[in-house]
Amino acid sequence: MFSVRIQAEPINLAPAEGTGRDDCGAQVRFVGTVRNDARSAPISHLVLEHFPGVTESEIERIVGLARQRWNLQKAQVVHRVGRIGVGEDIVVVETASAHRKDAFEANIFIMDYLKTQAPFWKQECFTDGSEHWVEAKSSDQQAAQRWSVAQAGAATPSASASQEPDAAPRRIGALILAGGEGSRMGYRNKGLQPFRGQPLVMNVAETLRPHVAYIGVSANNDVAEYQALGFPVFQDDPAYGLQGPLAGVVSALPRFPAWLDALLVVPCDVPLLPADLVPRLAEALAPAEVACTMAITEGTSHHGIFLCRPGMLLSLVPHLREMADLRLRSWLQRSHCEFVHFENTDAFANINDLQTLQALEA
Repeated sequence: MFSVRIQAEPINLAPAEGTGRDDCGAQVRFVGTVRNDARSAPISHLVLEHFPGVTESEIERIVGLARQRWNLQKAQVVHRVGRIGVGEDIVVVETASAHRKDAFEANIFIMDYLKTQAPFWKQECFTDGSEHWVEAKSSDQQAAQRWSVAQAGAATPSASASQEPDAAPRRIGALILAGGEGSRMGYRNKGLQPFRGQPLVMNVAETLRPHVAYIGVSANNDVAEYQALGFPVFQDDPAYGLQGPLAGVVSALPRFPAWLDALLVVPCDVPLLPADLVPRLAEALAPAEVACTMAITEGTSHHGIFLCRPGMLLSLVPHLREMADLRLRSWLQRSHCEFVHFENTDAFANINDLQTLQALEA
């Protein structure tokens, strides 16, 4: 009895169903409900948005982690989306096990990870007509981090688990960012500029291809040319008004395959990337509480090169909609990424203009 369901209609809180097993000794049900106030102001309702397919896959991953850590006989999640009024239920999590400790801890674990890693976006709508998109709270991040399997006394994984709870993502998708105007390239499309006999974007893709299951390109111009190279191309959603790389990421993600468990983001102008980039970023992403890993060299953080779980994008939509600082650097600094150090600084050289392109070509 393991299931995940997302729905717009109200949740029907029928009596909890049994597991049908004689050895089930404990069932726990958590119900999250819309409060009537937030930020010391009265609320009218909430609006929850999600990424269809991606959100379900991420919650299934979270339930899978719980099953690996506790001997569960049941784990079911029902989550509302859309407009939800005060007093209405947002989420129901039910767990069952032979013993109450496993059932209680697994339920709390699932909720902590739902709050931090499942791609939902919550808008608070107040009675005075004002609105506020809610960003992830540091207290929620801290609650999830306490479940690190590296902690002493962590729960024993289920004997039926097929892999350890800490496991590097195996189904990685890569998004190559090529949506800029190329102003320093004389307004030429940077990713299509020739470098060592092929377009820049192909140099990047060839480095990534042995380690990823899917590659897409974020581009707003010369779409047909990128498609001719064999890439699916994702243009920025008009709702985000060409707001830079972050808009490219959030516009592309809903159109990526839902079965991916991590997203790698790289710019199109770094053709010398190290061959072990993806494996090393993925290895650092293995702990369940880590949401993002980023490449650094000699104290320089390469904010355009990072690997993240889909749930990390939880704060991205409100960040864009509220027209905050739209630099990748600012968003990632607030997202508490783990850094992975690489020795070869030259491997991360950016080709921002024709002079640099010609110098590296020589």
